[in-house]
Amino acid sequence: MKKFLCLLAVMMLTACGKPDVEVNPLGSVEKETTATVSQTVTKTTEKTVIQTTAIEKKSIPEKSKIVDVPYYSQKDYPTGCELVSMSMILSFYGFDIAAGDIIKEGYMKFVEVHTKNGIKYGGNPNLVFIGSPNKNSGYGCMSGAVTLAFRRYLASDEQKTDKKYKVTNLSDVSLEEICDNYIDKGIPVIVWCSINMKPTFTKLQNSWIIEKTDERYIWKSNEHCLVLTGYDNENYYFNDPLVKKNTKYMKCLAERRYKEMGMQAVVFEEVIQ
Repeated sequence: MKKFLCLLAVMMLTACGKPDVEVNPLGSVEKETTATVSQTVTKTTEKTVIQTTAIEKKSIPEKSKIVDVPYYSQKDYPTGCELVSMSMILSFYGFDIAAGDIIKEGYMKFVEVHTKNGIKYGGNPNLVFIGSPNKNSGYGCMSGAVTLAFRRYLASDEQKTDKKYKVTNLSDVSLEEICDNYIDKGIPVIVWCSINMKPTFTKLQNSWIIEKTDERYIWKSNEHCLVLTGYDNENYYFNDPLVKKNTKYMKCLAERRYKEMGMQAVVFEEVIQ
C-alpha cells in the first residue's frame, strides 16, 4: 500500500509540476561560461586595438631639426621685431650689427606717418620701415623692405669677407616647404606671423595713403616678425624677439597666422661656390 501511494505521488508531481519552459539545470553555468568568453573576446579586441594604435603611432617617424641661431630680444625696440630678426640672422653668419644700427646706418629706410589736411600719409611697408622701432607708436615693415635692407648691407660689407651671400624674398611658400628647403640644410629663415600667434585684425585708424599714390595701406594689427629655427612632428620653433630662443608654436596655428600675413618670408644664405 505504501509503495502504491508513493508511486501515485510521484505520478501526480510529474504531471502537475512540469514547467511551461524547460529548465536546464546547467543553464546558469552555461550563461556564466558564455559571459566569460564574451568578456575575454572584448578584452582581447580592446587590447588588439590599443596595440594597433601604438604600432601606427610608432610607424610615424619622429622628424625634427633645430638650427642654433643667436637670440636677441626686442625689449629696446617695441616695434622693431623685423630689425631684431635681421640682426639675429646676420649674427648667425658672423656679422656684428645691432638692430638699431640697421636704420642708423641707412640699410633700412624709414618713413613716419604724418597727417596733412586731415588725411594720413606714409610709406610703403614693402619698401621702407613705417614709424620708429624705438616707439610703441611705430608699425614695422614687410618682406620687401627687409630684402632691400639685407642687400644694402651686403653691398657695403661684402668686401669684408671672402664668402658670398644672397637674399631671396620668398612668396607663397608654406612653412613646411621652408623647413624642407632651408631648415633641414641648417639655414634659418625670417617669417611674418603674429604676436603670440594671436589672430590679426585691421582698424581703419591704422591705415594711411601711400605717398605719391592714391593707394590706401591698412596695417594688420598683431603683425610680428620672427626667425624660424626648427620643427618637430607637432611644432615649429622660432627665435621670437618678444619671448625667447626657440619658442615653440603648434604647426597648424603658426601656418594659419603665417597665411594671414600673406605667407611672407626672407632667406639670407651663403652661396656655396
